Amino acid sequence: MKKFIPILAGVLLLFTLAACGKEGIDKVLSDNSLTVIQNVKTDLKDYKLAYVENKNDKTGVLEYYKDTNGKDISNIQLDSALKKEDSKVKVNLMNGLNGLIAMVEIKDTKLAKEAAELVLTDSNKEVDEATVISLTNKSTNDGTTVAIVEIPSLDPTTASALKSVELRNDNHESIYQNGLKASKIKPQASSERAKKNGFFPAVNKYIADKEWKVVSSATQKKQVYTAILRDKNGGYHLVEFTYPDDKLAVKETSKNDNPQFDNELSLLQLQGDKNQYIGVVAELETIIQKGTTVVLKATNGTEYQQPLHQGYNDKNALIQLTKKTKMTIGNIASVTIQDTDGNTLYEMTLN
Repeated sequence: MKKFIPILAGVLLLFTLAACGKEGIDKVLSDNSLTVIQNVKTDLKDYKLAYVENKNDKTGVLEYYKDTNGKDISNIQLDSALKKEDSKVKVNLMNGLNGLIAMVEIKDTKLAKEAAELVLTDSNKEVDEATVISLTNKSTNDGTTVAIVEIPSLDPTTASALKSVELRNDNHESIYQNGLKASKIKPQASSERAKKNGFFPAVNKYIADKEWKVVSSATQKKQVYTAILRDKNGGYHLVEFTYPDDKLAVKETSKNDNPQFDNELSLLQLQGDKNQYIGVVAELETIIQKGTTVVLKATNGTEYQQPLHQGYNDKNALIQLTKKTKMTIGNIASVTIQDTDGNTLYEMTLN
């Protein structure tokens, strides 16, 4: 799967549907004998998602929006994509206007309480951080816990390579596994708006052509995507992709700003279109085994902490990517990697 990120894509919170566009959705619901259980918050006013149920008590996800010509566009996925049917978990997948739509439905109290991340993997079990989706903002109703998320970096082509699914807890430990049926990923609804969404297909092609792998990602929006990628020679690149005037623009750096030159930790910095990005790649064995937190300390004494994550495409490196507009290489005094008890495993002094 040569592609995509993290960023991580955010969980869509469930809330009351806005009044605009209800007529169109009402018709779709009526024509398909569907009842809305919960509505989903989205970033676009004219784009709606809903957790629905049909007259046979089958649940799924509904996508609805207006096309550029005013035509109502809808898509419904009621079928689970899991290879082995499960009474505890249901995962519905559908290619939507803004990337893959994933509905996670959990009917087991213990599993629902522990589930913190949805992880989608390909046939080689190589997955980048973009497909690790936080389920922190799950919604529970009548014993059923549901989260519906959009994953912009998974366009229809890359989504077709998905082979398995995991749920993980807060410690990133697997608590549920199952296979996926690619044939059960619902095709994207045809529309003029869908045809114009060329950003992530262009990003994925760029990465595939270079034969790079995404090992960690952060910002993932409609037309902004930032990630750390590893090239064929093992070098790391901090990259920001944007899409001005419907053309892919790329800013990247592979410059290691670690003044100690010890090959144990790489420090990457990139001034993006609007944001400053800092990436940390740690390859020291003790960090890989025990590292949990990275601490950036500024010259004025302020600190920024963020958990470390192991890159799914790079089992030998812990990857950190953060966006801090007020922190640059020029005003960072030190970078420290700590274990769960706060003990220092590695420290780099800059200023």
